[in-house]
Amino acid sequence: MRIAFITDLHIDTPDQNPMGVDVRQNFLKALAFLPTINPNCLVIGGDLANAVGDHAIYAWIKQELDKLPYPYYLIAGNHDDPAILADVFGRKQHLQDNEFYYALPLEGRPTLFLDTAKGELSPKQWTWLKDYVAALRHNNLLVFMHHPPLPADAIYMDSHYPFRQSDDFLQLMKSSPCHITVVCGHYHAEKVVQRGNLIALLTPSTFVQLKQDTPDMVVDNYCIGIREINLTTHGTNSTVHYL
Repeated sequence: MRIAFITDLHIDTPDQNPMGVDVRQNFLKALAFLPTINPNCLVIGGDLANAVGDHAIYAWIKQELDKLPYPYYLIAGNHDDPAILADVFGRKQHLQDNEFYYALPLEGRPTLFLDTAKGELSPKQWTWLKDYVAALRHNNLLVFMHHPPLPADAIYMDSHYPFRQSDDFLQLMKSSPCHITVVCGHYHAEKVVQRGNLIALLTPSTFVQLKQDTPDMVVDNYCIGIREINLTTHGTNSTVHYL
């Protein structure tokens, strides 16, 4: 199975180009590229909205995604409103106490979609995650979440906007004897971080990419990033494509 993953769209109102970037056109360019890799589905990795969740912004994104000939899945980022996201995309069944999270089998591979919009999981979502990890402990897991689950040696993002439960997350995943692959965004960079049986695939944005070695937020480049993930009988492999 082949999955396309795009993240950190930062779509604004039609009259706004954040940091001088035509984010709507970038998103459309990313979608136009997808037939090149011919995915079975698409996952949107959060921060669909630029500032805060907005009905009109989500409705425009949905209009474009609904044109795809294959299914798509969503998770929320720190700039999103999970309740509005679930409402506009007609997925309220995945909304629990204003958190948007769920589990699905993707061609038999157990896959979890987490909500880290607040930079952490609520106690209820933690319990749900622990139960799933325990129940699936003899399976390799695929996890989609907006925030990288571990520090990634990105000075600005690690210090200003980290996932605040990294230690607990790592300990939970260590309880599984199998491999855990986390696909995420948020840091606006391509990077791989591994700790034990956990590997995190940080994915570049369709907006801007950020430098990783500066104490302030500094744009590295304006390329559009799309991650390709292949689930095969031999395991998982991934490639990032740039436009």
